[in-house]
Amino acid sequence: MRRLRRILLIIVVIILLLAGGLTGYIGVTLRKMLPQTGGTLNVPGLNGPVTIYRDASGIPQIYASTTHDLFMAQGIVQAQDRWWQMEFNRHTGLGRISELVGNNATALSSDIFIRTAGWNRSAQADVAASSPGTVAVMQAYADGVNAYIAGKSGPDLAVEYSVLALKGVSIPIEKWEPVDSLAWGKVMGYSLGDDLDSELERTKLYQKLGADGHNIVDNYYNATYPYDSRQTILKDGEVLPIKPDAPQPAQTNAGPLVPPGTDLSHVQTALVGGLPADFGPYLQRGGAFASNNWVIGPKLTQSGKPILANDPHLGIQMPSIWYENGLHCKPVSTACPYDVEGFSFPGVPGVIIGHNARIAWGVTNVNQLDTEDLYIIKVDPKDDTKYEVDGQSQDMKIVTETIKFGDGTPSKDVRVRITRYGPIITDSSAYANQSDKPLALRWTLDEPTDLFGAVLGVDRATDWQTFRQALTGWRWPSQNFVYADVDGNIGYQMPGLAPIRPAGFSGQVPVDGSTSQNDWKGYVPFEYLPHVYNPARGWIESSNDPVITPAYFAALSDALGSQFGKDSVYDFGKTYDYGYRGQRISQLIQANDKHTVDTVKAIQGDNASGSAAELLPTVLKLDFGSDVPKTVIDWMGQWDYQENMDSGQAALFEAFWTQLTTKVWGSHFGYVPDGSNVAWGTKLLLDQPDNPLWDDPTTTDKKETRDDMLRSAFVAAYSDVTKSLGADYKTWKWSTLHTATFSSKPLGASGISVIENLVNYGPVGVGGGSLTINHSGWSTSDPYATQSISSMRMIVDLSNFDNSQWIISTGESGHPSSDHYHDMTDKWRTIQYDTMRFSEDAIKQAATATLTLQPG
Repeated sequence: MRRLRRILLIIVVIILLLAGGLTGYIGVTLRKMLPQTGGTLNVPGLNGPVTIYRDASGIPQIYASTTHDLFMAQGIVQAQDRWWQMEFNRHTGLGRISELVGNNATALSSDIFIRTAGWNRSAQADVAASSPGTVAVMQAYADGVNAYIAGKSGPDLAVEYSVLALKGVSIPIEKWEPVDSLAWGKVMGYSLGDDLDSELERTKLYQKLGADGHNIVDNYYNATYPYDSRQTILKDGEVLPIKPDAPQPAQTNAGPLVPPGTDLSHVQTALVGGLPADFGPYLQRGGAFASNNWVIGPKLTQSGKPILANDPHLGIQMPSIWYENGLHCKPVSTACPYDVEGFSFPGVPGVIIGHNARIAWGVTNVNQLDTEDLYIIKVDPKDDTKYEVDGQSQDMKIVTETIKFGDGTPSKDVRVRITRYGPIITDSSAYANQSDKPLALRWTLDEPTDLFGAVLGVDRATDWQTFRQALTGWRWPSQNFVYADVDGNIGYQMPGLAPIRPAGFSGQVPVDGSTSQNDWKGYVPFEYLPHVYNPARGWIESSNDPVITPAYFAALSDALGSQFGKDSVYDFGKTYDYGYRGQRISQLIQANDKHTVDTVKAIQGDNASGSAAELLPTVLKLDFGSDVPKTVIDWMGQWDYQENMDSGQAALFEAFWTQLTTKVWGSHFGYVPDGSNVAWGTKLLLDQPDNPLWDDPTTTDKKETRDDMLRSAFVAAYSDVTKSLGADYKTWKWSTLHTATFSSKPLGASGISVIENLVNYGPVGVGGGSLTINHSGWSTSDPYATQSISSMRMIVDLSNFDNSQWIISTGESGHPSSDHYHDMTDKWRTIQYDTMRFSEDAIKQAATATLTLQPG
């Protein structure tokens, strides 16, 4: 027995030594992938030396004497820190995800949709449409990326290659090309639009609810924005061609959501390749995405100079979608005009959001601008490559896209049918009834453009005029740009292609594609797009609310009627946020006439729920008997509606909201919808206690009223939270339920815990919710896991750029073994920031590493 114990002890020691050795080997291997950040690095292709300073967070500030060297160095540092993310992003944009993950159903469905929609073809067209200057910058950036990856194998660059190789996936290291950068622009343009899925969703609802259900969808689910009680981004009289005394029209020429005579009963809604309704993990998009930005003019700041703030709300991921960096020509000259810092997309040259030495800018999504339309195609029953328009047969353009698999699975050919409107994107094979009609997608993203020329133009802009001139080339995705400059000016500009539709064409549901009468008539000229400069109120805010009132569209009709037709539809669309964040931001801006960076931080971290303030008082008036203790009801009545991490009331309210949407909306729709439109529609229903929507169609023995459903939802919520957090409500915390997990693609969902623990981070508790300024959006169909977040936060102090602040949600590095993989997450979730240094002296003083690139 003693000898057996000794043998077992020896075996255990050997196992521990082997495990320790393996751990050490893994550690050494992973650390080998980390970039060189100090000393000297010889780089073929450089014209002269480049200096890169990195601070304690690993953020690079690049100094070069030529434009070529500046962007080549940006390509190098982004590839150093984020190569795998760049690799995955370009494969996503070009519909080649299967080459990275092998034969995987989710990846394949995404690839089929992307190739059918034609992002790869559109990105290549954008290369051809780009100016020589833009192409030169993109090529310099690509040269830098290629200089970094040259001679390296996959395992030298990222851990993902080694792990995927265990699954039999072989990934060749391909050179970076300008089209790879432009492909990511397609991904972002698609992600920031939800018109396509909104049209499909409305169509499905009409098919399910029938004609009687139109009232539900039109009046509650897609209710008219409350223009009388909630502000728009711009006010009438501030923006051409609106006149201060312009009348408010009852409606535009768009008419009802569903044009009379439109038959949606036999319209195909299943996307090609079987892509799921939520567009899957690789193609996140939709209503949960939002954003805030605002700019406060000099009259309302302590310094007498503007302060600009921005926090875009995007899908949660690891690493962050953003990369912080600075690009500095030394010296700044006509030949090398860049002196800019801010947030870039890995794989994309330039700075998307940030400031230079003269101006600052921030962006939010123009949810109101509908740039995607679905057309019902009348296919020839004898030849599915032909379709009818105006009684005439037309040939579809047929394109074959070949999808390859990295694990050696035989490639798959995908037939793409392209009509005069665009590609057919719904899958006829999913329908047994061949009378069901497919849908073709027309969207502005297919218009070739020099988008990155606009980005670089903004990076170089020095005043309002050059800023606006740069944005004339920003055709998609349309964004709300707020502006400030060192001279004290502030402004707003909406760029992008705004389609002009024929009368009666709302753009909210598919329309008949067998007639040219539904063709777009053109686009609103740039000079007529909403903009304002130094408004009298002294501040501008945009949070995905409507940009302007309906009066603007009537004025457009007067101004453009002779060119496009008086009865044309100039209304941009009806997909917008219902003002919960915007109203709160406006209140907080107006509550202080001497704003500082600190007061703006407090606004960005605000967790007030306007929806809770609308709903909860009515709920707490009900009699719950013994189902909910009166002490809990009284405690809820003391809530300030702040959904802070330590708030127990927030936990109970959000559990109630989950139950309420499930019982009211889910019982009628067959799924539980999300969005500020649902919150606003529920608020409208409060004033109609006997509305049929309150009645649960799944019960046949009674007709429920408002109070019945409110009581039932609150009792169920109390029971759920008690089970999850315990009986003592005083110990409840919202952040115990509401968490964020930063998941890497694709390994973060591998199902292998040791791999997921390596590449993912979390869950960590967060505050806020889907409708709060501090955005942490979640779905009632998957409570309470965070799906979209304030992906970064920026505050620019135009009185002293070195006093500006910034933060991203994870860290600067995409290497799991790096100290900068998730070192910003705790700061981000607790509304803390890093200093956004800009002057060379401040950057040098904060530098913890300095790398010199020399021509090799």
